[in-house]
Amino acid sequence: MQDTVDLKRLKLFRQVVECGGLSAAEKVLNINLPTISAHLSALEAQLGMRLCERGRKGFRLTQQGQRVLAACERLFEQVENFRSDVSELSQQLAGSLRLGLVDNMISDPACQVAAALRALRSGSPGLDISLDIRNPFELERALLEERIDMAVGPFSLTDPAIESYATHSEHLSLYIGRGHPLFSKQPLQLQDLAGLECVMRGYLRESQVVQQHVSFKYSATAQNIEGIAHLVLTGHFVGYLPDHVAAPWVKALQMRSVLPDLMSYDVPFKVIVPRLPRRTRASAALLQLLLPPGLAAPPARA
Repeated sequence: MQDTVDLKRLKLFRQVVECGGLSAAEKVLNINLPTISAHLSALEAQLGMRLCERGRKGFRLTQQGQRVLAACERLFEQVENFRSDVSELSQQLAGSLRLGLVDNMISDPACQVAAALRALRSGSPGLDISLDIRNPFELERALLEERIDMAVGPFSLTDPAIESYATHSEHLSLYIGRGHPLFSKQPLQLQDLAGLECVMRGYLRESQVVQQHVSFKYSATAQNIEGIAHLVLTGHFVGYLPDHVAAPWVKALQMRSVLPDLMSYDVPFKVIVPRLPRRTRASAALLQLLLPPGLAAPPARA
């Protein structure tokens, strides 16, 4: 094995593994397939071993590849710790910050993520920031598996390895789209809703949080807010949407809320981070920027 191994090629190797193959890694890496293959071959030549089988039969790590991948994770953690230690000496944050969010937070006026990131990045221009948009369950799992450093969303947490802090709340109402038989009916009564086809969010059933019980027919499922909005706009379904998401469609007379005094609820949003000492300085700094004034979180490790 050569004395020097290219860290960029090791990162490329790890990304290919995370994507499950070379073809899937093309879009993520923004590199064409022949170039990815050439980098992997060069890395294997440097290490003197075959890391993965790739071809028509699919992608599979060799035993040596599995051990090299584990060594990569240890190496990158040490590199990140080094960058963090050096940044402490300069009083600036460096290294990386991996943040997870649920979808469609951008239009919520109560959400302070963009403002917090602006302040964080202004004081630490050397900090690399990556964002991942997933549902709450996926974000919790990613945090526990150390694939992200922190996340913001509507979490229901039970794992003792995670700490959560309240940030804001989001108001959701039941919406109906133009073209639905009840769209123009005024006034609507609670009994009018019985049996209506309703969109169920893949990770939440609103019947568990809305006080008024209505026997909807759950005949469609969406895994995110945008999917629910698409289905409501068909005029065939009712569905729960954050008011800030529905607002443009309401203004355009393409949606309207249904009995908002009865069929609405608030969702508390939280920022979640690993318990100390596994919290990075960058995530601790962003956490403090996201918290309401006067609320402080314990400091992270150096």
